[in-house]
Amino acid sequence: MQCPKCHYHGSRVVDSRPADDGKAIRRRRECEQCH
Repeated sequence: MQCPKCHYHGSRVVDSRPADDGKAIRRRRECEQCH
C-alpha cells in the first residue's frame, strides 16, 4: 500500500483483526519511511 503522507510503497502490518463476521480482515499498517 502507498503511504498517504509521503507516498512510499513500503509498509508493515501493525495490527490484524477479523471484520464483517469473519468474512474480511482489517489490517492497521505503518509506513516504513515516515511512520
